[in-house]
Amino acid sequence: MNSLFPLIYSTALFSFLSLISYFLIKQISNTQKLEKKIFELQEIIKKNDSYYEASYKLGQLYLKKKLFSKAILLFRKTLKTWDTNDKIGLGSLYNTIGFTYFTLEEYNLAIYYYEIAVEILPDYTLALTNLGYAYEKANLVLESYNSYKKALFYDPKNNLASERMLITKKLLN
Repeated sequence: MNSLFPLIYSTALFSFLSLISYFLIKQISNTQKLEKKIFELQEIIKKNDSYYEASYKLGQLYLKKKLFSKAILLFRKTLKTWDTNDKIGLGSLYNTIGFTYFTLEEYNLAIYYYEIAVEILPDYTLALTNLGYAYEKANLVLESYNSYKKALFYDPKNNLASERMLITKKLLN
């Protein structure tokens, strides 16, 4: 029995350290891939400043890295060069800017950008749901309820909007 304990302990320790090493190497690899992609997109933008899709992708990578200020600056710059005929892309960009401001707890700015996204694409349920949640955080309960209601009109299976609408309905009563 005494001779088995060191073997079991060593095996468990080795397994634990191997698992930690695996996750550490995986995280380092993912970080390196992200940094490489950021560098590539920065180079594309330097060569062609009006390439709005690369700017948008780079902004999204900044969001992943939680570099919100850089992301917002890039998204705003991207707005100036975005093809105005691309309504879906433009709506998505405004929604993303709203999300970035929401993450920073700048609810009024988030609402502003979500409202533009919904103005461009009235049936954009993600933006409607996000708008409802931003209204909710800004204590605009009636507006929140109406936004969730509109999201459910376009997507009756939207569970998040459904749950949040019930909560706001209780707050209104």
